[in-house]
Formats: sequence, structure tokens, C-alpha cells
Amino acid sequence: MDYIPGMESTNSHRVHTRNTVLNAAGEGLWGFAMAFHNMNSVIPMFLAQLGASAFILGLIPGGFILLVALPQLLSANLFRRSIRIRELNIGLHFAMAPIAFFIGFAFYYFEFVGHTGIMVYLALWIIWSLSVGFLVPVWADFLASVTVTSRRGRFFGITFTVNAIMGMAGGYVLKEVLSMDSLSFPSNFGAAFLIMTLAILIGNIFFIFIRVIHPPAPKQEQVDHWWHRLKTIYTQDRNFRNYIFSRALAAATMMPLAFYGVDLQNRFDLPLSSAGTFTFFLVVGQAIFNIVFGYIGDIYGRKTAISGFFIGHFLASLTAILATEPWMAYLAFVFVGMGFGAGQSSFMVFVYEFAGELGDRKLYYAALDTAVAPFIIVYISVAGLLVEAFGTIPLYTLSLGFLVAGLLVFIYKVDAPKPA
Repeated sequence: MDYIPGMESTNSHRVHTRNTVLNAAGEGLWGFAMAFHNMNSVIPMFLAQLGASAFILGLIPGGFILLVALPQLLSANLFRRSIRIRELNIGLHFAMAPIAFFIGFAFYYFEFVGHTGIMVYLALWIIWSLSVGFLVPVWADFLASVTVTSRRGRFFGITFTVNAIMGMAGGYVLKEVLSMDSLSFPSNFGAAFLIMTLAILIGNIFFIFIRVIHPPAPKQEQVDHWWHRLKTIYTQDRNFRNYIFSRALAAATMMPLAFYGVDLQNRFDLPLSSAGTFTFFLVVGQAIFNIVFGYIGDIYGRKTAISGFFIGHFLASLTAILATEPWMAYLAFVFVGMGFGAGQSSFMVFVYEFAGELGDRKLYYAALDTAVAPFIIVYISVAGLLVEAFGTIPLYTLSLGFLVAGLLVFIYKVDAPKPA
């Protein structure tokens, strides 16, 4: 049985601690796995080697976020009446492994290259991204159900710090795999994706032993009532709408992410294995700032912690513009990790606070990502074209402008949600 009546008043903190350890272990192995398939460092460099255009490279980070957003409302509606959140989370996590396997098998065994390789990868990438989006609302609700409210920032900080530390290990292993003389391109990347598959399967096992502290309340409304609730969120919750707008402006950080690795590798004539090195430094930043901003969020408020997201990405773009030495390229990825770390430790919890403990967390989370999606479409459409016409520096500068605007909206127009 997942839920024990009275647990919250007797041993919820003990179960929360146990869940933190188990979730950190599972997410740690996912962090190791994702180092081999990082959308901000590995995949753009992989596609560049296949001969993809700047337009396609620009689609990857933002396109991933967009595709993740698309099925979230469907997922939130489909599972809104279910209280079996633990089983749903486990099942959807295991469903990701076959997709990862097919990506690895395609490039390790069949060794697709050129236009064929690009099309094969993009087809599998779309399936992977949509599957992640279908999982996200369930995963977000699951994490809320297995944690104690007052300790969620630390839970996410610890979990994603372990995730990032294991990602550092994955980045090192990736670097070694890509450097192996016995594996030529693209088999070396195919082998990396197969390692990713194994890590996913092992990591999912830890989720089986996590216990639910307070299951989500099943929502009994009909579909039209659900749609009315979504409309109400958008039209009547002005504070949440301002938060959506600030995040929409800040989503411009998607534009340069695909180009940092490719641009800095070419600028300093670094080897292809630097994809692993960039990933290593990115997750170093995540490892440090996940835990830092997790604690900051619990102590000083989630709004203060989320400011670190804006600052990290600002410093990343500024460093990429000014970079004149290879160490500055690595520092740029540390700052990207800082932005990700602040977001990972606080974004989800901030949405929980908007929804309230008894609110529809899945719907709020899906509402945010769905509303931001149209902005991402614009950003990723512009990014590649801008790079092809003017180069990367104007792209970095444009991203900085949107980011500063988003930060100002966040500081002056978004209030920390009051407990429901």
C-alpha cells in the first residue's frame, strides 16, 4: 500500500528522508544517462557532425522544450482522476528505455550518417521528447506526493545535486567513449546512447521503493469543467499570468543553448570529445547550484532562488560573447549549469505554491509549459536563421535582452504565492 493513514502526523518526515535518498539514487542514474544525450551540448555537436544546418541545430534545445509541452495538457487530463501516482510514474519512466535503445541501436549498429542520419535521429528525438512531455505532469505530481511541504526545496536541491554529480561522471565517461580509437563516428555516439539506456533501466528500479506520503486527490470534473478551470487559471490568476510572461521572455535562453558548444568548439579548435567536457562543466554548475538554491528557496523564499536562473543564463551568454580562451568556454557551461540548477530546485515547487496543496498541480504545471510554448516556437525559428545570417554574437546579445526583460517582470510583477 502506497499511503498509510495518519502518516503525515506520525512519521512523514522519516518517510520523506527515505524518499529523498531513493529518489536521489534514481535521479542520479538518470543524470548519468542524460549526460550522453544532453540537448545543450552533446546533441547539437552530434548533429553538426552529421552535417545538420544551423537552423536544425537551433531547433534542438528549444524544440525539445516545445515538444515536451505539447502533450502535457492531455496527460494532465487523462490522469486527473487517478490516485495511483506511484505506479503511473514508474510505468512511464520505464517506457522511456525502449526509445533510448532504438536511438543507440540506430547509430551503433546501422551507423546512419548524413541526411539519413539526421532524419533518423530527428524522428526518434520527436518521439523521445513527446514521451518526456507525457511523463512530466505525472512526475511533478508524484514528487509533490512523496515529499513534505516544508522540505521540498531541500528535496529537489539534494536530488538534483546527486543528479548533476552523476552527470559529471557521465560526461567523463562520454568523453572517454568518444575518444576511443576502436569506435568511429557515429558508432561512438551510438554506444553512448546504449549506455544511457542501461542507466535509465537501473535508475528506474529505485522509484519502485519510494512511498507516497499524501496521494493526489482525484478530480471528478468532466472535460468541459477541466477546460473551464484552465481558462480560469489564465484569465483570473493575474499573478500566475505575470509569472508565465516572465518565463516566456526568459525562454529566449533556448536560442543560444544549441550554439554554445558548436561555436566554442570551433572558436578554440577543440576536439569532438569536448562534448563530454562541456557536459561535465555544465553539470558541475548544476551540482553546486542545485543544493545552494534549494536551501535558499526554503530559507529566503522561492522567488529569491529563481532569480538565480536568470543570473546564471545572463552570465553564460556574457561569457560566451567575451570568451577569448578555452577556460572561458568551460566557464560558460558552468553558468548554464547555474541557471539550470536554480530552475530545477525551484521551478516545480513554485508551481506547487501557485496551485496550493489541494489544487490541481498537474494542470498548473501543464498550463505553464503550454502557455510558454508559442514563444519557444518563435525563438527557435529565429535562432538558426540569425546565426546563418549574422553569426552567434548577435544571437547571444538578443537573448540577453529578452532575459533582462524577463527578470524585470519577475522581480516587479510576480509576487510569491500565498499558502492556500
